[in-house]
Amino acid sequence: MAIEALKSCNDLRINKIYLPFTSRGILHIFFNLVYLRWKTRNAEGLFHITGDVHYSVLVLPAQRTILTIHDLVFLHTYRGLTRKILKWLYLDLPISKALHITTISEKSKKEILDHSACEPNNITIIPDPIDPHFTSVQTSSLTPGISSLDLPPSSFNILFLGTKPNKNLERSIPALYQLPVHLRIIGELEMRQKKLLQKFKIHYSNVYSITEKALLQEYSNTDLVLFPSTYEGFGLPVLEAFATGKAVITSDISPMNAVAGNAALLVNPYSIGAIRKGVQQLIGDPSLCDQLSKVGRKRVLDFLLVQIFDQYNSIWKKIASNPG
Repeated sequence: MAIEALKSCNDLRINKIYLPFTSRGILHIFFNLVYLRWKTRNAEGLFHITGDVHYSVLVLPAQRTILTIHDLVFLHTYRGLTRKILKWLYLDLPISKALHITTISEKSKKEILDHSACEPNNITIIPDPIDPHFTSVQTSSLTPGISSLDLPPSSFNILFLGTKPNKNLERSIPALYQLPVHLRIIGELEMRQKKLLQKFKIHYSNVYSITEKALLQEYSNTDLVLFPSTYEGFGLPVLEAFATGKAVITSDISPMNAVAGNAALLVNPYSIGAIRKGVQQLIGDPSLCDQLSKVGRKRVLDFLLVQIFDQYNSIWKKIASNPG
Protein backbone atom coordinates (compact mmCIF):
# COMPACT_ATOMS: atom_id res chain seq x y z
CA MET A 1 0.00 0.00 0.00
CA ALA A 2 1.15 3.55 -0.65
CA ILE A 3 2.91 5.08 2.36
CA GLU A 4 1.08 8.36 1.74
CA ALA A 5 -2.21 6.70 2.57
CA LEU A 6 -0.79 5.14 5.71
CA LYS A 7 0.58 8.45 6.94
CA SER A 8 -2.83 10.05 6.54
CA CYS A 9 -4.24 7.84 9.32
CA ASN A 10 -3.81 9.87 12.48
CA ASP A 11 -4.34 6.93 14.84
CA LEU A 12 -1.39 4.96 13.46
CA ARG A 13 2.36 5.37 13.67
CA ILE A 14 3.98 3.38 10.89
CA ASN A 15 7.66 2.83 10.26
CA LYS A 16 8.87 1.04 7.14
CA ILE A 17 11.98 -1.14 7.09
CA TYR A 18 13.66 -2.12 3.83
CA LEU A 19 16.07 -5.05 3.93
CA PRO A 20 19.49 -4.24 2.44
CA PHE A 21 19.97 -7.34 0.28
CA THR A 22 17.94 -9.20 -2.31
CA SER A 23 17.16 -12.74 -1.18
CA ARG A 24 19.69 -14.41 -3.49
CA GLY A 25 21.48 -17.08 -1.56
CA ILE A 26 21.63 -18.08 2.08
CA LEU A 27 24.31 -15.47 2.89
CA HIS A 28 22.11 -12.57 1.80
CA ILE A 29 19.18 -14.02 3.73
CA PHE A 30 21.37 -14.35 6.82
CA PHE A 31 22.56 -10.73 6.59
CA ASN A 32 18.97 -9.55 6.08
CA LEU A 33 17.89 -11.38 9.25
CA VAL A 34 20.77 -9.92 11.25
CA TYR A 35 19.95 -6.42 9.99
CA LEU A 36 16.24 -6.79 10.74
CA ARG A 37 16.91 -8.12 14.22
CA TRP A 38 19.14 -5.14 14.93
CA LYS A 39 16.62 -2.62 13.54
CA THR A 40 13.75 -4.04 15.60
CA ARG A 41 15.58 -4.85 18.83
CA ASN A 42 13.65 -2.24 20.86
CA ALA A 43 10.58 -1.87 18.64
CA GLU A 44 7.09 -2.08 20.06
CA GLY A 45 3.70 -2.66 18.45
CA LEU A 46 2.84 -4.91 15.52
CA PHE A 47 5.04 -6.09 12.69
CA HIS A 48 3.61 -6.70 9.21
CA ILE A 49 5.73 -8.37 6.54
CA THR A 50 4.33 -7.25 3.19
CA GLY A 51 7.13 -8.16 0.77
CA ASP A 52 8.45 -11.50 -0.50
CA VAL A 53 10.80 -11.88 2.49
CA HIS A 54 8.60 -14.30 4.43
CA TYR A 55 11.60 -15.59 6.38
CA SER A 56 11.75 -12.24 8.23
CA VAL A 57 9.21 -13.63 10.69
CA LEU A 58 11.99 -15.80 12.13
CA VAL A 59 13.55 -12.85 13.99
CA LEU A 60 10.33 -11.04 14.90
CA PRO A 61 8.08 -11.64 17.93
CA ALA A 62 5.58 -14.34 16.95
CA GLN A 63 2.61 -12.87 18.83
CA ARG A 64 3.04 -9.49 17.15
CA THR A 65 3.79 -10.45 13.53
CA ILE A 66 1.42 -10.57 10.56
CA LEU A 67 2.60 -12.06 7.27
CA THR A 68 1.19 -11.29 3.83
CA ILE A 69 1.76 -14.05 1.26
CA HIS A 70 1.05 -12.83 -2.27
CA ASP A 71 1.54 -16.10 -4.11
CA LEU A 72 3.46 -19.37 -4.10
CA VAL A 73 4.87 -19.12 -7.58
CA PHE A 74 8.18 -20.62 -6.44
CA LEU A 75 6.42 -23.95 -5.87
CA HIS A 76 5.65 -24.03 -9.61
CA THR A 77 9.05 -22.72 -10.72
CA TYR A 78 11.53 -24.95 -8.90
CA ARG A 79 11.92 -28.71 -8.48
CA GLY A 80 13.72 -31.15 -6.21
CA LEU A 81 15.85 -30.01 -3.29
CA THR A 82 15.64 -26.33 -4.20
CA ARG A 83 11.86 -26.44 -4.05
CA LYS A 84 11.93 -28.21 -0.67
CA ILE A 85 14.30 -25.63 0.81
CA LEU A 86 12.26 -22.70 -0.49
CA LYS A 87 9.04 -24.24 0.78
CA TRP A 88 10.55 -24.68 4.24
CA LEU A 89 12.03 -21.17 4.34
CA TYR A 90 9.22 -19.21 2.66
CA LEU A 91 6.13 -21.17 3.70
CA ASP A 92 6.42 -23.81 6.42
CA LEU A 93 8.58 -21.92 8.94
CA PRO A 94 6.92 -18.49 8.48
CA ILE A 95 3.42 -19.94 8.81
CA SER A 96 4.37 -21.87 11.93
CA LYS A 97 5.51 -18.66 13.62
CA ALA A 98 3.38 -15.77 12.31
CA LEU A 99 0.37 -14.79 14.38
CA HIS A 100 -1.86 -14.23 11.35
CA ILE A 101 -1.65 -14.62 7.57
CA THR A 102 -3.17 -12.39 4.91
CA THR A 103 -3.24 -13.17 1.22
CA ILE A 104 -4.57 -11.45 -1.87
CA SER A 105 -6.99 -13.91 -3.45
CA GLU A 106 -9.00 -17.06 -2.93
CA LYS A 107 -6.57 -18.77 -5.30
CA SER A 108 -3.58 -17.93 -3.09
CA LYS A 109 -5.45 -18.96 0.05
CA LYS A 110 -6.24 -22.35 -1.45
CA GLU A 111 -2.60 -22.87 -2.41
CA ILE A 112 -1.42 -21.98 1.09
CA LEU A 113 -3.86 -24.47 2.61
CA ASP A 114 -2.97 -27.16 0.07
CA HIS A 115 0.77 -26.89 0.68
CA SER A 116 1.04 -26.12 4.39
CA ALA A 117 -0.40 -26.88 7.82
CA CYS A 118 -1.95 -23.43 8.10
CA GLU A 119 -5.38 -23.28 9.74
CA PRO A 120 -8.09 -21.86 7.42
CA ASN A 121 -9.32 -19.49 10.13
CA ASN A 122 -5.87 -17.99 10.39
CA ILE A 123 -5.92 -16.61 6.83
CA THR A 124 -7.69 -13.42 5.77
CA ILE A 125 -8.13 -12.52 2.11
CA ILE A 126 -7.49 -8.86 1.36
CA PRO A 127 -7.10 -8.03 -2.34
CA ASP A 128 -4.42 -5.81 -3.80
CA PRO A 129 -5.42 -2.16 -4.22
CA ILE A 130 -5.16 -0.28 -7.46
CA ASP A 131 -2.27 2.18 -7.33
CA PRO A 132 -3.65 5.72 -6.77
CA HIS A 133 -1.59 6.95 -9.74
CA PHE A 134 -3.86 4.95 -12.03
CA THR A 135 -7.03 6.47 -10.61
CA SER A 136 -5.82 10.04 -10.14
CA VAL A 137 -4.17 10.63 -13.54
CA GLN A 138 -6.35 11.11 -16.61
CA THR A 139 -4.71 9.03 -19.32
CA SER A 140 -6.07 11.40 -21.95
CA SER A 141 -3.63 14.01 -20.62
CA LEU A 142 -0.58 11.82 -21.16
CA THR A 143 1.60 12.44 -24.19
CA PRO A 144 1.71 9.74 -26.86
CA GLY A 145 4.63 7.34 -26.57
CA ILE A 146 6.56 5.56 -29.25
CA SER A 147 4.06 2.69 -29.29
CA SER A 148 1.36 4.96 -30.74
CA LEU A 149 3.65 6.18 -33.51
CA ASP A 150 4.93 4.55 -36.67
CA LEU A 151 2.06 2.07 -36.84
CA PRO A 152 0.25 0.87 -39.95
CA PRO A 153 -2.99 2.89 -40.32
CA SER A 154 -5.18 -0.18 -39.85
CA SER A 155 -3.37 -1.53 -36.79
CA PHE A 156 -5.22 -2.29 -33.59
CA ASN A 157 -2.77 -1.64 -30.78
CA ILE A 158 -2.55 -4.47 -28.20
CA LEU A 159 -0.62 -4.13 -24.94
CA PHE A 160 0.93 -7.30 -23.50
CA LEU A 161 2.46 -7.20 -20.02
CA GLY A 162 5.22 -9.61 -19.03
CA THR A 163 7.42 -12.15 -20.78
CA LYS A 164 7.87 -14.84 -18.12
CA PRO A 165 6.41 -18.27 -18.94
CA ASN A 166 3.23 -17.76 -16.88
CA LYS A 167 2.39 -14.60 -18.84
CA ASN A 168 1.65 -16.85 -21.83
CA LEU A 169 3.29 -14.87 -24.60
CA GLU A 170 4.24 -18.07 -26.47
CA ARG A 171 0.56 -18.96 -27.02
CA SER A 172 -0.50 -15.38 -27.68
CA ILE A 173 1.94 -14.87 -30.56
CA PRO A 174 0.52 -17.57 -32.88
CA ALA A 175 -2.99 -16.48 -31.82
CA LEU A 176 -2.32 -13.12 -33.52
CA TYR A 177 -1.07 -14.55 -36.81
CA GLN A 178 -2.24 -12.42 -39.77
CA LEU A 179 -4.48 -10.24 -37.60
CA PRO A 180 -4.26 -6.46 -38.23
CA VAL A 181 -2.64 -5.70 -34.88
CA HIS A 182 0.45 -4.15 -33.41
CA LEU A 183 1.70 -6.00 -30.34
CA ARG A 184 3.36 -3.80 -27.72
CA ILE A 185 5.26 -6.04 -25.29
CA ILE A 186 6.39 -4.86 -21.86
CA GLY A 187 9.22 -7.06 -20.61
CA GLU A 188 12.59 -8.33 -21.78
CA LEU A 189 12.21 -10.81 -24.64
CA GLU A 190 14.13 -14.07 -24.80
CA MET A 191 15.59 -15.24 -28.09
CA ARG A 192 12.97 -17.98 -28.54
CA GLN A 193 10.22 -15.38 -28.17
CA LYS A 194 11.83 -13.12 -30.76
CA LYS A 195 12.09 -16.05 -33.15
CA LEU A 196 8.43 -16.87 -32.57
CA LEU A 197 7.44 -13.27 -33.32
CA GLN A 198 9.41 -13.45 -36.56
CA LYS A 199 7.97 -16.85 -37.49
CA PHE A 200 4.39 -15.61 -37.21
CA LYS A 201 5.23 -12.24 -38.75
CA ILE A 202 3.88 -10.21 -35.83
CA HIS A 203 4.18 -6.44 -36.06
CA TYR A 204 5.53 -5.63 -32.62
CA SER A 205 7.62 -3.32 -30.46
CA ASN A 206 9.18 -3.97 -27.12
CA VAL A 207 10.29 -2.06 -24.02
CA TYR A 208 11.26 -3.03 -20.49
CA SER A 209 12.48 -1.55 -17.19
CA ILE A 210 10.16 1.42 -17.64
CA THR A 211 9.01 3.99 -15.10
CA GLU A 212 5.55 4.16 -13.59
CA LYS A 213 4.75 7.21 -15.71
CA ALA A 214 5.88 5.38 -18.84
CA LEU A 215 3.67 2.43 -17.95
CA LEU A 216 0.70 4.76 -17.62
CA GLN A 217 1.48 6.08 -21.08
CA GLU A 218 1.59 2.55 -22.46
CA TYR A 219 -1.91 1.92 -21.15
CA SER A 220 -3.02 5.26 -22.60
CA ASN A 221 -1.60 4.44 -26.03
CA THR A 222 -3.21 1.05 -26.43
CA ASP A 223 -6.61 -0.06 -27.71
CA LEU A 224 -6.72 -3.35 -25.84
CA VAL A 225 -4.90 -5.11 -23.01
CA LEU A 226 -4.20 -8.82 -23.54
CA PHE A 227 -3.41 -10.59 -20.26
CA PRO A 228 -3.99 -14.36 -20.68
CA SER A 229 -1.75 -15.41 -17.78
CA THR A 230 -1.69 -19.02 -16.64
CA TYR A 231 -0.64 -18.17 -13.08
CA GLU A 232 -1.07 -15.08 -10.90
CA GLY A 233 -1.51 -14.41 -7.23
CA PHE A 234 -3.92 -11.61 -8.09
CA GLY A 235 -3.62 -10.11 -11.58
CA LEU A 236 -3.13 -6.39 -10.94
CA PRO A 237 -2.69 -5.46 -14.65
CA VAL A 238 -6.39 -6.24 -15.11
CA LEU A 239 -7.30 -3.47 -12.63
CA GLU A 240 -4.70 -1.11 -14.10
CA ALA A 241 -6.27 -1.53 -17.52
CA PHE A 242 -9.76 -0.96 -16.08
CA ALA A 243 -8.60 2.21 -14.32
CA THR A 244 -7.22 3.59 -17.58
CA GLY A 245 -10.42 2.81 -19.45
CA LYS A 246 -9.16 -0.04 -21.62
CA ALA A 247 -10.92 -3.19 -22.75
CA VAL A 248 -9.30 -6.35 -21.40
CA ILE A 249 -8.94 -9.95 -22.48
CA THR A 250 -7.83 -12.14 -19.59
CA SER A 251 -7.88 -15.74 -18.41
CA ASP A 252 -11.03 -17.54 -17.37
CA ILE A 253 -9.21 -19.02 -14.37
CA SER A 254 -8.73 -17.91 -10.78
CA PRO A 255 -7.85 -15.28 -9.72
CA MET A 256 -8.17 -13.30 -12.97
CA ASN A 257 -11.84 -14.13 -13.51
CA ALA A 258 -12.63 -13.14 -9.91
CA VAL A 259 -10.80 -9.82 -10.24
CA ALA A 260 -12.32 -9.04 -13.64
CA GLY A 261 -15.91 -10.02 -12.85
CA ASN A 262 -18.02 -9.19 -15.89
CA ALA A 263 -15.77 -6.31 -16.94
CA ALA A 264 -13.43 -8.30 -19.22
CA LEU A 265 -13.60 -10.83 -22.02
CA LEU A 266 -12.55 -14.15 -20.45
CA VAL A 267 -10.77 -16.83 -22.50
CA ASN A 268 -9.14 -20.20 -21.96
CA PRO A 269 -5.45 -19.26 -21.60
CA TYR A 270 -4.30 -22.73 -22.67
CA SER A 271 -6.06 -22.49 -26.05
CA ILE A 272 -4.44 -20.53 -28.87
CA GLY A 273 -7.77 -20.63 -30.69
CA ALA A 274 -9.66 -19.17 -27.73
CA ILE A 275 -7.17 -16.30 -27.38
CA ARG A 276 -7.40 -15.60 -31.11
CA LYS A 277 -11.20 -15.66 -31.05
CA GLY A 278 -11.25 -13.19 -28.16
CA VAL A 279 -8.96 -10.76 -29.96
CA GLN A 280 -10.99 -11.04 -33.17
CA GLN A 281 -14.18 -10.39 -31.24
CA LEU A 282 -12.93 -7.16 -29.71
CA ILE A 283 -11.10 -5.72 -32.72
CA GLY A 284 -14.25 -6.34 -34.76
CA ASP A 285 -16.67 -4.84 -32.22
CA PRO A 286 -15.74 -1.32 -31.00
CA SER A 287 -19.05 -1.04 -29.14
CA LEU A 288 -18.13 -4.09 -27.02
CA CYS A 289 -14.78 -2.47 -26.21
CA ASP A 290 -16.60 0.67 -25.06
CA GLN A 291 -19.02 -1.39 -22.99
CA LEU A 292 -16.23 -3.30 -21.25
CA SER A 293 -14.36 -0.05 -20.63
CA LYS A 294 -17.34 1.47 -18.82
CA VAL A 295 -17.94 -1.63 -16.69
CA GLY A 296 -14.21 -1.85 -15.92
CA ARG A 297 -14.08 1.70 -14.56
CA LYS A 298 -16.87 0.81 -12.14
CA ARG A 299 -15.14 -2.41 -11.17
CA VAL A 300 -12.07 -0.47 -10.02
CA LEU A 301 -14.13 1.20 -7.29
CA ASP A 302 -14.08 -2.09 -5.35
CA PHE A 303 -10.29 -1.99 -5.14
CA LEU A 304 -9.50 1.59 -4.14
CA LEU A 305 -6.62 2.04 -1.71
CA VAL A 306 -8.70 3.52 1.07
CA GLN A 307 -11.01 0.51 1.11
CA ILE A 308 -8.17 -2.00 1.14
CA PHE A 309 -6.42 -0.04 3.89
CA ASP A 310 -9.57 -0.18 6.03
CA GLN A 311 -9.50 -3.98 5.80
CA TYR A 312 -5.89 -4.13 6.97
CA ASN A 313 -6.54 -1.55 9.68
CA SER A 314 -9.35 -3.70 11.02
CA ILE A 315 -6.97 -6.65 11.44
CA TRP A 316 -4.27 -4.50 13.05
CA LYS A 317 -6.71 -3.08 15.59
CA LYS A 318 -8.19 -6.49 16.38
CA ILE A 319 -4.77 -8.02 17.03
CA ALA A 320 -3.50 -4.99 18.98
CA SER A 321 -6.51 -5.13 21.27
CA ASN A 322 -6.10 -8.87 21.90
CA PRO A 323 -2.38 -9.43 22.55
CA GLY A 324 -1.35 -13.07 22.74
